[in-house]
Amino acid sequence: MRTIGLLYDLHVGIGRYEHEDESVQRAAIDKLNDVGVDWTLAGGDLRLLSPWEEQTQWGEWHGDPDDAFYHSEFERARELLEDHLDSGYHVIRGNNERPMSAYRKHFPAEEFPPWFYFEDDGARYVFLDSNPHDGYHPLGEIQNFVTAPQISMLERLMDEDPEIPTFVFCHAPLCKHTELDENWETHAKPYFYVLNCRTVQNVLERGNTVFVNSGHYYYDHGRGSRRIDGVEYVLARHLSHMSEESDYGGDVRWMNVDTDENRAAVHYYDVGADEEGLLTETTW
Repeated sequence: MRTIGLLYDLHVGIGRYEHEDESVQRAAIDKLNDVGVDWTLAGGDLRLLSPWEEQTQWGEWHGDPDDAFYHSEFERARELLEDHLDSGYHVIRGNNERPMSAYRKHFPAEEFPPWFYFEDDGARYVFLDSNPHDGYHPLGEIQNFVTAPQISMLERLMDEDPEIPTFVFCHAPLCKHTELDENWETHAKPYFYVLNCRTVQNVLERGNTVFVNSGHYYYDHGRGSRRIDGVEYVLARHLSHMSEESDYGGDVRWMNVDTDENRAAVHYYDVGADEEGLLTETTW
């Protein structure tokens, strides 16, 4: 059996708010250490973006030609993962990993590829990049999507071995979580899911895809799971919220994969409430 930590939306913000002492992030990492995960996914949004429009474009185009603010937060995010997480870890990009030049200085592509896969203990793990942009643009002008080369990789994997249990990780949701918000498209807008999600879903359905884990959706009630044509799409709340609420603590997750019993489960720990529970489980 493998136990995998899911550390989405770390949102390290150095000096942004007085309360930003990294206590939420440290509590989440401590929980994964207590659980004893085999490895951890840092699932995007390692650093924080302010919710205010005049502050969303920190960087070269806002009077910081060296992107020093970005560099300081990426550096701190890596220090948290390296110094406090007991397990090894992988990283995928979220919409906050911007600009690419600053992100790649601290998380180089040869060490942290943008999208990849591997097999372990009878299961396949696939990591996707849902935000393949350089990053010099306002957030409202972009859309999450999975590129054609990634879809080609998925097609090849599903067709070459459609029986192996497959677990997919992506920052932005690969489905519309209408179980959480019936107005998902009108209220949350397309920003909150992958634009070509149905194309990706069609490919995942060609194989034995068990769980798709994602983050990105920042509302406090964003803990849910939706099954579409045999594939279960799992979502949890932001770990650290983009607000001035000093007591906010969202979810950190871990997933158990037992290929001997053909069983998998996703658990969550609510950092703010100091409570844990079972988010979903399934067999194949």
